[in-house]
Amino acid sequence: MDIQLIAIDLDGTTLINNTDVTPRLLQALEEADARGVHVVPVTGRQFKMLPPFLHAPWCRYGVLCNGTELRTLPGGELLASHYLPPELLAEYLPVFLGLGLPVEISGGGHLHTTPSMLKTILAAPVIPFHRVVLDKHGLVLDDLNAFLLSAPYPFDKLNLPYIPHEALGSLTALLPSLPFSVVWSGPNSMEITHTEATKGKGLAAICRHLGIDLARTMAIGDSGNDVPMLAVAGLSVAMGNAPDFVKAAAQTVTHPNTEDGAAIAIEKYVLGK
Repeated sequence: MDIQLIAIDLDGTTLINNTDVTPRLLQALEEADARGVHVVPVTGRQFKMLPPFLHAPWCRYGVLCNGTELRTLPGGELLASHYLPPELLAEYLPVFLGLGLPVEISGGGHLHTTPSMLKTILAAPVIPFHRVVLDKHGLVLDDLNAFLLSAPYPFDKLNLPYIPHEALGSLTALLPSLPFSVVWSGPNSMEITHTEATKGKGLAAICRHLGIDLARTMAIGDSGNDVPMLAVAGLSVAMGNAPDFVKAAAQTVTHPNTEDGAAIAIEKYVLGK
C-alpha cells in the first residue's frame, strides 16, 4: 500500500511515560517525511499541551482535542473547529454531577473543575501524568456553570477522569441519549466532544485539506479515542499496549510503545524495511 499520510496518536503510542519519544521513532518519522509522507499527530491534547518534539520540520499539521481542532504546527493557526456549545455544557454539567462524577472541562489551555471535584480526582486512581497536567494546567472555579457561559475562549472537551464503579450503570444507560461524541480514554475515564469531533472525522478533514485519499493513510493508536480513526484509515495499527477492544478495531497490532512499536510499524509499512 502506498501510504501518503501517517496519523499517529501521542500518549501511549508515540510517547513513553507521556513525555519521551525514542530516537528510533524520531528517525522513522523523519525518513517518512523525507519520502513525501505527511506525519500528522492526532491527539486528545490541547495545542498548549503539545510536547516539544513536535516543533520539528516534519510536523506541519495536527488534529487536536480528539478532532475538535485542526491546526498548523508549530504555529497553531486554526484551520477548522467543532467546539462544544457552552449552553449545552451548562445544561449537562448538573447531569454528570448528579451521577457523582467529577468533571474537567478543557479549553483555553486549562482543565476547569471545582474544589470538591479536584479533591475527588486527586484521591482517585488516575494515572500519575494526569496529576501533573492538573497541577500545571488546572483552573479551579467555585462556580463552573457560570464560567462556562461567560468564558473568553471556547471549550473542546468534557473529561470524566474517574468513573466510580457504582456510577457506571447509570452512566452507561445515559450515553445513547447524550448529544455528544463519547469515547473511553482509559479503563475508568471518558472524553466527551462535539458530535463532529472525533479522531476519525479529524483525520478525514486533514485528508480533504491536503487532497489525500483516506485509503492512503495509516493510523496508529492505543486507546478508545483512537478507534474512530482506526476505523477510517486505509491501514490501522494498534499498539501492543492497547486494550483488547482497540486491538480488535485494528487491522494489525505492533509492539508496545515501550518497545518502539510505532517506529516498527512505520518502518514496515511505510519505509519498507
